[in-house]
Amino acid sequence: MNQSIVTSETSSNPPHSVDELTLDWLQAAMGTHLSGAELTGFDATIIGVGEGFMGQLARLQLSFSGEGGEAPKSIIAKFASTNTETRERAKDQNLYYREICFYRDLGQNVGISVPVCYFSLFLEESNHFVMLLEDLAPGEASDQVAGTDKETSREVIEQFARLHAKWWNDDSLEEYDWAKWLISEIPMEQGLALLKASISEAEETGKFDAYPEMKRLMYLLPPLFRMEPAPPHPFSLAHGDLRSDNIIRPTAAGGRFAVIDWQLAGKGDPVNDIVRWLVQSISVEDRRETEQELLKLYHDRLIEHGVEGYSYRAFINNYKINIIVVFLMFSMSMDGVDQTPERAKALFHQFYARVDAALVDWEIEKLLKVLPYMIPFIKISTWLKTKLKF
Repeated sequence: MNQSIVTSETSSNPPHSVDELTLDWLQAAMGTHLSGAELTGFDATIIGVGEGFMGQLARLQLSFSGEGGEAPKSIIAKFASTNTETRERAKDQNLYYREICFYRDLGQNVGISVPVCYFSLFLEESNHFVMLLEDLAPGEASDQVAGTDKETSREVIEQFARLHAKWWNDDSLEEYDWAKWLISEIPMEQGLALLKASISEAEETGKFDAYPEMKRLMYLLPPLFRMEPAPPHPFSLAHGDLRSDNIIRPTAAGGRFAVIDWQLAGKGDPVNDIVRWLVQSISVEDRRETEQELLKLYHDRLIEHGVEGYSYRAFINNYKINIIVVFLMFSMSMDGVDQTPERAKALFHQFYARVDAALVDWEIEKLLKVLPYMIPFIKISTWLKTKLKF
């Protein structure tokens, strides 16, 4: 069921936003998923304001002639951002193309629950796209601003240990052109220039004044760009943006656990997903209370699912390095991301505050000072592991 259904009717004049949707286009795009029913109307409601930063989301309530059989009564339509700068930012890392291809090539076979993709189309020239996805309501995302509850957090760790173990050091990921390691998409010189500009911006605007550890340690980040980073090893299929808004959990009314928004998916360091979850999606207090338990759970489940030769010590060292990676990401300018909604402002405050606390708790300053000198040795070690299959 996860496939692109591109016909002359759907590809000749595809909608670029929810306002451009038409009944005829929807009828053609949904194709066989309507079980032969005819659409008579739809109601569109914009959703995810302040959550889906790189695109536009809408819930479509569908009306049919007759009962409609097994046709979905509600679907999610996903489009590229209406903001030109945001679309250009997405283009730099092929974010829209990644998600289209993820559903096309992996979808329901990825190893954990994801929504069904009924239709997808990518327009390379303009970097627009349209996807029609399963509506997972009455399941819902937790409130990332408040922090995800402990039960959901544990389920996320369980699910992603299984996903990562399934794709652990799996060379088949190389077969997918969209699944390239994200860090390799941007040249080091360009990344360093962006970082320096972001540091200057932070100095001028006082952006990190409320986050003293980020403000103090951001000057230790530029030396990390002295050499090209070593490819991740171990590697797996990484989600790339594992946080509360992208996790759907069941509610009292129903639904199921599922993972959405695969725009950053691809070959990567699996531990980065775990850092993103623990440092972005739960409160500082809950992280401090449950972090050690959840880290042990993740590593235990990796071993149970067949991962070999990955010690707990190596995992924890990798966890600390990925705290730096997340710190670096949030040190970069976010001007290409729409932060005007009040909910987005509150969310970014939590992002920064939680990263700031993790930097203190894990004494990241020590690692930041020595890491530039360790990079050559890490690269040699990685080369040995990949070439000699250690």
